Amino acid sequence: MSESTLTLSTPMGEIAKARPHAIPLLESYRLDYCCHGETTLEEACDQRGLDPERTLRSILEADQDMHDEDGLDPASMTMAELADHIEAKHHAFTRKSLATLQTMMPKLINAHGESHPELSELGECIDAFADDLEDHMVREERVLFPWLRRLERNSEIQGGPPWSVRRPIDCMIHDHDSAGEMLERMRTLTDEYKSPEDACGTYRACLSLLETLERDTHIHIHKENNILFPRGIETERERAEKESKMSFTSGAKPEM
Repeated sequence: MSESTLTLSTPMGEIAKARPHAIPLLESYRLDYCCHGETTLEEACDQRGLDPERTLRSILEADQDMHDEDGLDPASMTMAELADHIEAKHHAFTRKSLATLQTMMPKLINAHGESHPELSELGECIDAFADDLEDHMVREERVLFPWLRRLERNSEIQGGPPWSVRRPIDCMIHDHDSAGEMLERMRTLTDEYKSPEDACGTYRACLSLLETLERDTHIHIHKENNILFPRGIETERERAEKESKMSFTSGAKPEM
């Protein structure tokens, strides 16, 4: 998609896919381009109380020196390359960040829990988020990503479950929706990640890491929901059509 084709009717996921350097701007406006990437720009702006026309101009004028965190264009990667990147970049960061947060939270609750009772629920949310994401990432690493890599290797005979790749993808998308809801709850509990006046260094570091994790998770989900998963479904469809044609041709009877 070229820049000139971006309109108010363009889905948010397509905008993030076409202009990854504008993602920091979308994050600053809190426009959902990952879990609900099918929502149009106009609809997303209406939900956030933003002027759609002005927001579109801002996106089109976004500094092109801003890139994905590694200066990469995920849309140009193969499925194998993108799956490898997601595991090495986002899965690793998620695990490391959540382990750090789970170490921090008992200390914060002990030191600030009386004056900030919301920390107890925040700690519970982080624990639940960590459990859900770990299970989710393991299923991607052991089942879905290997499946997508196999689909991309045309010379390899496809084996495995007798159902479409869409089935595990639908499960992953459902997990993503749940993760997005949990991130929203944590943002609410922390009052948009604002440090209270009595916050110590650990408190501020915790909120900063949570906000960074939220942004990374949004980008992580975007790369899967809007790029990797649709490509997997399309590749499977194309492969099935090709194999069906080959089967028909090989089974056709010669004309008399």
